[in-house]
Amino acid sequence: MTATITVDGDGIHLPRSVDESCDVLFDDQHVWSFSLDNRPASPGGGHDVPWPKLMLKWLDGHTRVRVRCQGRVLYDDEVAFTDADKRVEFRDKQGIPVMIDKWGLVQRPFTGRDPAVIGEMVEVTEQILTVLREECGIEAWMAFGTLLGAAREGRVIGHDSDIDLAYLSPSSTPSVIAGEMFAISRALRRAGMKVVNKSASFVTVLFETVDGGTGSIDVYSTFYVGSLLHETATVRAPIPRTAVEPLTTMTFEGRDLPAPADHATMLAASYGPHWRTPDPSFQHRPGPEILDRFDAWFGSTMRQRREWERFHRDSLRAKTPSPFCKDVAARIAPGTHVVDAGCGTGTDALWLAGQGFRVDAFDFARGCFVSAARKARREDLPLEFSVVNLLDLRDALTYGAQVATRQAPRALVARGLLDALPSDGAENFWRFAALVLRGRGTAYVESGVMPRAHPRGAGTGRLRALDISEVAAAAEAAGGVVVERKGLEPVRVQPDDSEAPHWRLTVEWSR
Repeated sequence: MTATITVDGDGIHLPRSVDESCDVLFDDQHVWSFSLDNRPASPGGGHDVPWPKLMLKWLDGHTRVRVRCQGRVLYDDEVAFTDADKRVEFRDKQGIPVMIDKWGLVQRPFTGRDPAVIGEMVEVTEQILTVLREECGIEAWMAFGTLLGAAREGRVIGHDSDIDLAYLSPSSTPSVIAGEMFAISRALRRAGMKVVNKSASFVTVLFETVDGGTGSIDVYSTFYVGSLLHETATVRAPIPRTAVEPLTTMTFEGRDLPAPADHATMLAASYGPHWRTPDPSFQHRPGPEILDRFDAWFGSTMRQRREWERFHRDSLRAKTPSPFCKDVAARIAPGTHVVDAGCGTGTDALWLAGQGFRVDAFDFARGCFVSAARKARREDLPLEFSVVNLLDLRDALTYGAQVATRQAPRALVARGLLDALPSDGAENFWRFAALVLRGRGTAYVESGVMPRAHPRGAGTGRLRALDISEVAAAAEAAGGVVVERKGLEPVRVQPDDSEAPHWRLTVEWSR
C-alpha cells in the first residue's frame, strides 16, 4: 500500500509520479480501468481521478480496493463508501458481474460470465458469417477487440464484452456502402436475428444468452477512399490492400475464424504499435478528420440514447398520469386508437389503456418501459410497447406503416418528445405523424415538461427550447392543420432554475 494514494467516495487520488494506465479491483473483481494520459494535474500537484458517473450508484457499503498499474499494486486497502453493513457488489439483476468500460458504460465482461456464453457467442458469430457469405456475397472477418484477442491468446479478452466483425466494401461511395449495410441487416433479420442499426455503416446483432444476459455482435463496413482504409469512425490510414485480403484464418476460442491477411498491420492501425500489451483503459481517439467525415457520410442513430436510458433507469416512475394525458383522454372518442410517442416509463400509456383505449406506445430508450409492460400483461390491457428510433427514418416509417393498418380514428400523443429530438428527428416525427394520422387522426403535442436534470442527479439527454410557431409550421408542412395552439406558464427547470417555454399544440389530418 502506498501512503500517497488515497481512495474515497469522490475517486482515486494519485501522486504526479504515477502516469500509467491503471486497473481498479473491488474484492478481486476488475470493475474499472483508467488512463492518466493527457489528464491534467490537480491543483495539489497529483491526479484526482473521479469515479465514472454510472459507477456512483454501486458505491454502497465497503470493499477491498486495489489499484494496479502495469502489474504493480499501488494501493490495497479496505474502503467504506457508506455506513451500510454490506459489501459493494458490481452485479446486474441477473447476478452477472459487471464493470465500467473505457467509455463509462456498464458492461458484462467475459471474465465474469458463464463459459457457455462465450461458446454461444462464437456459434452465433459463425451463423452471421454464413448469412453474410451466402445471402450477401460478403466475406467478413474478426475485427478490433476480437481480432486482438485472437492474436494475443486465441481467445476473448477478459475485459471485453462483445464480438466484432468487419467486411471490405468494393465501393468507396458512402451511399452505396449504406445500401450494403441495410441489405446486411435485412438478411440477418430474415435469418431470425434481432438487428439494431447503429449507423449506416454499423449494425449490432443482439440475442439472449444462456445466463439470462444479452450477447452482442457488431458488424462494421470498411472501405478504401484512394489509398486510405476507413474502419468505422476510428481508423483512416494508408493500409495496403494486401494487409486485408486475401483473408486467412486464426484460432479463436478453439475454432478457426476468418482474419485479415496481415493482422499485425491492422491491429497497429487501430491500437498503435504496442497493441500486444494489454491495456483495458485504451480508448480510440480519432480526430475530426475522421469523425466529421463519418458523421456526414453515415450519421448515427444512437445520439443521446445512453443518456436517456440512464435518465429513465435512475428516475422514479410517476405513479399517476400527467394532466396532459387526462386532458387528451377527455377530448377523444371512445374506441380511438392512441399512439404514445416517446412514452418514457409508460405511466400515461398504462392509464390510457386502463380507460379502454387501444394503445401503441414506443420510446427510443431501451428498457425504460419494462415495468409498465409487465403490468400491462398481468392486467391484460390493450397496450403494446415497442422500441422505435425516430433518428432512423426507416425504423420510424416501418413502425408507422404497421400502426396505420389498425383501427381508426387515431390520436398521436407526444409529451416532451420534440424537446428531446434533434432537427432531423423532429422532421422524421412529423413524417411519422402524417403516415399514421392522414385522413383519420389528430396529434396532441406538449412541450416544455421535461426536467433538465432529475432530483437524484441523473441528467437527461440534450433538450431544446422550442418556439410554438416554428413547430406549428413544421406540422403544416407535413400536411397537418393546426386547430389549437395554447401557450402555458413557463416551467422552472433544473439545475439552474431557468424557465422553459410550455405550450400545447393540436394538429389534425382530416384529408
